[in-house]
Amino acid sequence: MELTQWIFGNTIILEPMTALTDFIVTAVCIFGFFKLKALAKKNDNSKSFVYFFLFMGLGTFFAALMSHAFSYVFNPEKLSKSEIAMLEWSDKFQINLHNMPNWIFNVISVTFFEIAIIKQAKKYLEYLNTKFYFSIIAIESTLIFAATLYILKYDIAAAHIGFALYLIELPLQIIIIRKYNAKEAKFLIIGTLLMLITAPVMALKLQITKWFNFNDISHVVIAVTMYLFFLAGKEFYKIDNSKLTIDN
Repeated sequence: MELTQWIFGNTIILEPMTALTDFIVTAVCIFGFFKLKALAKKNDNSKSFVYFFLFMGLGTFFAALMSHAFSYVFNPEKLSKSEIAMLEWSDKFQINLHNMPNWIFNVISVTFFEIAIIKQAKKYLEYLNTKFYFSIIAIESTLIFAATLYILKYDIAAAHIGFALYLIELPLQIIIIRKYNAKEAKFLIIGTLLMLITAPVMALKLQITKWFNFNDISHVVIAVTMYLFFLAGKEFYKIDNSKLTIDN
């Protein structure tokens, strides 16, 4: 992949479109955070959806700055994959230190998303064993966090997203939409299916031009998905708190 850059005087911005599209995701998430925070406070509801948007926004913000636009500042050494593979873990960790805010916030945000989905599903499916799901989420999130720090690759965080979307969220929303035709389930399902586009785009490294590559395409898809999830969150917080079947 050809590395693009903008030069303004003495300032270099690497992968400018990738950073910009990351900022677009950030903007959607921060917008969702403030809007849902107000709704959650008004209804005294669970804050899980709120924190999901907060940490996702923080993750993409630091990704734009530290993993893309100014990565040369935080990681001036340009080593090949084979050279990195030969390094000790401590050296690999140091090389990836600038990626840590993105990866860690990503793991945290997806964990809050999983929690939010279980609380949302419980409103409709009273028989749902929340203790079982929360135990699975706790174990899976802990393993993902540890694996991210040990393996030091974004692929681990991506696997966390896949688990949350396709093994926890999607099956529950399909049941909910078939039984109750719930509006938030529609938004969640559409957003989750839309995310499938990113898999072949990233795997095949598809690009429209060198200025709009697979990262940029994926970020645009993610931004649309985040807005759909925001709409789902709005529907969740419209429900009267007295109708919730689990504690906040």
